[in-house]
Formats: sequence, structure tokens, C-alpha cells
Amino acid sequence: MNRLFASPYAAPALLLAFVALVMFALGIYTRQLAESGRIAAEQQGAALAAARARYEGAGGERELLTRYSPEYRALADLGFVGAERRANWIDALRVASDATGLPGVQYQIGAQAPLTMPGVAPSTLTQSSMKIDLRLLHEGDLMRFLRALAAERAGVFRVNECSLERAASLLAGSSIQNSLRAECDLAWISAPAPGGGVR
Repeated sequence: MNRLFASPYAAPALLLAFVALVMFALGIYTRQLAESGRIAAEQQGAALAAARARYEGAGGERELLTRYSPEYRALADLGFVGAERRANWIDALRVASDATGLPGVQYQIGAQAPLTMPGVAPSTLTQSSMKIDLRLLHEGDLMRFLRALAAERAGVFRVNECSLERAASLLAGSSIQNSLRAECDLAWISAPAPGGGVR
């Protein structure tokens, strides 16, 4: 054993071997650090690209909001967007009845439900059914009444169905003989405000 260390080159050779081993270990460690740094840089680059896309998308959304804001406000003012305004519907019925000279309009409002139409994909729109029963002097009174109801701008509705029947007995003893009874099914349509749902 003493012979091994007796050589004048043994100590420098051992030192050189130790330095080479340390350099090899440092090389591996440096390579691992570089690889983890590259992966972190790629992840940060992807996060930056995603943030940039969200920022650019927000600009597009802001443009859409600015562009369609007046129409949205008009629909909200009409009662189409947001909570149903059933009291407004009833007031509109009364005003339309008075404006057309058709007193005694009776109504019944059903529960709110999702709007469904044949051949159309389900949507977030909702509808509330309203059945109305009114007396007419002639068929034209029904159209006048529906136009007057729409003119009140109490909401958006569609007429699902109307039926007319002669009801001469309704005005027994009156000089008016050809009176009619109209029964209509209306659907008041609304869109929940953003974040809302069917109530």
C-alpha cells in the first residue's frame, strides 16, 4: 500500500481523477438544470401565449359588447331579458282592452318553462303560457286587440293558437247579434339575464 503512494505521480493522479469525477458530476448536474430551465421556459411561454390569447379575446368581447349594447338594452327595456314582468303583461292587457273597446278580457298565466319549438335545438329562452278569453263584435277586433297588446311593449309574445266561436247568446236581449268569443294561447318569451336560469 505504501508503494502505491510512494510514486511521485500517485497523488497528482488521484487528484486528477477526483477533479475529473467532480467535473463529470457537475456536467450532469448542469445538464439537468438546463433541461429543467428549458421546460420551465416552455411552460412560461405557453402561459404567456394563453394570457395573450385571453387578452386579445377580451378585446373582441369588449368590441361585441360595445357593438350590441344598444340592442341588448332595448331588449332588456322591452322585458325580454331578465326576470319576467308579469305585472306589465296584465297592465298591457287592460290598456289594450280599453284601447280597442273590448272590456272584460279574462286571462290565466301558466308557469315559466323552457321554450321548445319543433325542429329547433333547445335554448336558454323561456316561455310562460297565457290563456286569454275575450268577447268580440267581429273577427277584426281580435287583430286590433293583438296589435294594441304588442304596441304596449310589455314583453315579447307569440300567438300559439286562437279559436273563435259564435256566441250570440252572450248578448241576449242586445241588438248586436253576431258577437264572437275568442280564446287565445299566448307565449310570453324571455331570456334569463347572464348568469340566470329558468326560474
